[in-house]
Amino acid sequence: MKIEKLGKNHRKEVIGGLIVISVIGILAFNLTKAKYQRIEDIKLVEGNINYKPYDFKMMAMYKSDDGTNYTEIDKTPGSNYKINEEKSYCTLNNVDKDNSAMIYTDRFGHHVFNNLSKNSKCYVWFDKNTEVVNTVLGNIEVNNYTPDFSKTATTDEGIFKAEDNDGVSYYWRGATTTNYLKFGGYCWRIIRINGDGTIRLIYDGTTCHNNGEVTTDSIAIENVAYNPKYNRSEYVGWTYTEGKQRPEIGDVAIDSNAKLQLEDWYDDNLINYNAKIADGKYCNDRNVSATLLRGYDYISSWSTLGASFAYSGLSRLYDASYPTLRCTYEDVYEMEIGLITMDEVMYAGSRNINNALYYLYNGQSYWTMSPSAWVGGSRWIGVFYVHNDGKIYEDVFALPRGLRPVINLKADTQISSGNGTLNNPYVVI
Repeated sequence: MKIEKLGKNHRKEVIGGLIVISVIGILAFNLTKAKYQRIEDIKLVEGNINYKPYDFKMMAMYKSDDGTNYTEIDKTPGSNYKINEEKSYCTLNNVDKDNSAMIYTDRFGHHVFNNLSKNSKCYVWFDKNTEVVNTVLGNIEVNNYTPDFSKTATTDEGIFKAEDNDGVSYYWRGATTTNYLKFGGYCWRIIRINGDGTIRLIYDGTTCHNNGEVTTDSIAIENVAYNPKYNRSEYVGWTYTEGKQRPEIGDVAIDSNAKLQLEDWYDDNLINYNAKIADGKYCNDRNVSATLLRGYDYISSWSTLGASFAYSGLSRLYDASYPTLRCTYEDVYEMEIGLITMDEVMYAGSRNINNALYYLYNGQSYWTMSPSAWVGGSRWIGVFYVHNDGKIYEDVFALPRGLRPVINLKADTQISSGNGTLNNPYVVI
């Protein structure tokens, strides 16, 4: 055997080869290590499953609309379906049931796979996450989960339910296409079916409009100050009494400018249909809650001219991201016409983020009847309004905005035709 001495070039080649082999070995080790990492709380939204196959394997998925007949699917359904926890399971090594694995759909409609092992293989059955409810409009399909109010609704998310002062209310959310109604010579959009069975509507104009359409037709009264006075906190009231958080029994209550303007419009346009219109319950929430926002340290107590404070709606919008249809008794007005609340706009799919796709967008700015905050240093009071980009915003209510009337049809309203769509709206007898 002949032994030859390596030259410099050969030595360099060998050293280089060893470096390459070392790098490959390190990469292989890291990849192998990643393969055996544990994955927990995987929330699947609608779409194809694209998680690494060595983390877990979805062996089969099935979907049913009646809870009995299932068909195999290759795409996880949306939040309108929920995981059947009794049927669904995971195995280890294709043999033993993995009792530690948890498979469920949470209250927000997220499909959750929790505590999976690297060898988990899962079989999942989905049932419809809705219920059919009989209402004044007939049978409607209602989602059985709570939407994520920290996000805007830009698609047709359907109908949901929430508690109001009278029971369960059913509200439309997002770019819905099934809440058009013709009444009194005008087109309206259904906000919700109230807990007492009445139908809450918001004005959409002399004709019906597509979602996302920019139009002034759905503004009944343009360039209106909610109240021309703005330098005392009580002026936020739908009606108010000087020096008080809200009028009390026996007080002389002064009407806001928005209230006066709407009542005049009602007398001019809807008085002949009065028999079909209910005395709706409108919320002018003047409760106070503490919050820190945009440099203002809002205190938690009311005063007419004192330090800055936030009304409860401001906290629900910015802090909690959770609206409500409940209202303090003292802040409920029973009347034939009013305005939408900030909470109802959140339920519909907006928040303090632009949204030109949900059904309340019209490219215009218009008032709600929900107070926002008193800024003591600047001595101005604000009310929420829907901005022309669709988001919920707040401003000095002495500035001009539009008014979109809100009315409620009685619970015994009869529908003569229509299915609630743009080209075939519900028509009231």
